[in-house]
Amino acid sequence: MWTSLEPPSATVDPGSVARVRLRVRNTGDTVEEYRLRPAGDAAGWTRVEPDVLRLYPGAEGTAQVEFAPPRTPDAVAGPTPFGIRVEPTEHPEIRDVVEGQITVGPFAELHCELVPLTVRGRWRTKASVAVDNLGNQPLTVSLSGRENGDALTVEPEPTSVQVAPGRAAFTRVNIRPGAVSWVGGTNKHPFTVSVQRAGVPEPTELHGTYLQPSVLPRWAMAVLSLLLVAAVAFVALWFRAVPKVTSSAREKAGAAHKLPQKEEKPSAPAPSKPPEEKPEEKPEEKPEEPAGGDEPKDEGPAQQTIRSGANGGWYLQANGGGQEDGTQIGQSATWTEDQFGRNQWWTIHHYPEDNSVALEPGSAPGGVAQLKPGTNEVELMTADPEQLASGKLPPHQKWRLVDTGNGLTRIVNLSNDECLTDMQNDKGAVSFKCADGPFDRQDWKIAEGQ
Repeated sequence: MWTSLEPPSATVDPGSVARVRLRVRNTGDTVEEYRLRPAGDAAGWTRVEPDVLRLYPGAEGTAQVEFAPPRTPDAVAGPTPFGIRVEPTEHPEIRDVVEGQITVGPFAELHCELVPLTVRGRWRTKASVAVDNLGNQPLTVSLSGRENGDALTVEPEPTSVQVAPGRAAFTRVNIRPGAVSWVGGTNKHPFTVSVQRAGVPEPTELHGTYLQPSVLPRWAMAVLSLLLVAAVAFVALWFRAVPKVTSSAREKAGAAHKLPQKEEKPSAPAPSKPPEEKPEEKPEEKPEEPAGGDEPKDEGPAQQTIRSGANGGWYLQANGGGQEDGTQIGQSATWTEDQFGRNQWWTIHHYPEDNSVALEPGSAPGGVAQLKPGTNEVELMTADPEQLASGKLPPHQKWRLVDTGNGLTRIVNLSNDECLTDMQNDKGAVSFKCADGPFDRQDWKIAEGQ
């Protein structure tokens, strides 16, 4: 059997079609039927016509190989190897794979959405911008806020994100009013968030509305006004109606009042008693304070283990007890105790402001489990100490704990809203779309021991 691909490589844009020719010659001495099947990453959008060639000895047949990549993130931009399996029916032992290369052209398509379009708050509030990469190449976008005059301050956080093909990224938008509205109902403030894609001069503008209700509603002001008028009227009536007091007492008849005579001298006053000595007051003795004098200090969050609900519960760990940035976060079916420096113990830092947590391995103090940018892989990365203490970490380094109702917890990353998933191996944990119902590989048990 002899095969040839003409040409061996081609280029095609998503949504278009490219073709190459496959030649097959029967070099045997019997009639042979050859089945042609595409293989490789491009097999999903590759077709061979015809897919069966029946050739006599010495005869040659031709088939067309057609490539039609869809205009979706499934057809990744760049060179992609492909293969065509040639399988003889009579002599399957001489089957062959003809290999070539198809280059898919890039295309960019970005979808942005402000969620929600209308936000409400007296002092400050938050919104989110969802950035979906519908193209077949990575995209970098920058975000900026624009307010109406000095009425608002609009600050995206972070201001730049990179989105992989077929993935989405979320950016928080912090909105603060320029002044507090104490009285006057609800004020409406329009604002705009601009999403600028790298290499494109015109940004995409997302428009929203910030509703700022006053601290004191109008009905409360009406009630206070009525109470003030009533108080003034009461005080005025009180001072106008001063009560007159008359005494009914009379002097008793026959009673005489003896007046002192001028010639009489007043008698000398009687000697007064010497003042009694009061016992000396002793100062109150304060109870002795216990030795040490220092109040017990808060030791901070305790270290805990994190186990999946699948196949007896694999332990989440920093692989090999590594402390270097980029160390994979994996799973292990066995309890290593202190073999790798407590790499299976985790300190869970909770931040009540946004109900999120950071996961710090016991073997790498100061490091956190993060989602590797542009992927769904989980790795170890050193965190900024102030951000770790205050909770101002970037979204891919923060997680949200969701109670599943059966004593287990789901661990959801804030950057892509996907669940931490147990891969049942020690190579690396990843994040996947959260299952709608119970899923033991996404349900974790958090405890203070094994």
